Amino acid sequence: MHELKIIQDIFPMLEKVAKDNHLKSINKVTLGVGKLRQVQTDFLQFAFATVAKDTIAKGAELIIKIIPITVFCDSCKKQFNLEEHVYVCPKCGGVRLEILTGKEIIIESVDGF
Repeated sequence: MHELKIIQDIFPMLEKVAKDNHLKSINKVTLGVGKLRQVQTDFLQFAFATVAKDTIAKGAELIIKIIPITVFCDSCKKQFNLEEHVYVCPKCGGVRLEILTGKEIIIESVDGF
């Protein structure tokens, strides 16, 4: 379950954001997760709630935004989103593709008081 590792890795960053912004409590975190990370959102929610239990984010809401897989075709110079894991350019049939988005994990926002 790599979802737990993802959550464990972001918590030090959340605590730093809270400290830097003098937050006593975090009530909402918005997390952008690339589609290529293949996370199960329900597992991510469970892991967040479990890890947050004894922290400044206890009871916080986790909002997950899935970031699409965006690629650039080196052959025809077209940029497009992949809906499925089919790595072929729909315009020219090229396979020399550069992945632009879809691998990232981004803390988009942290709300608290």
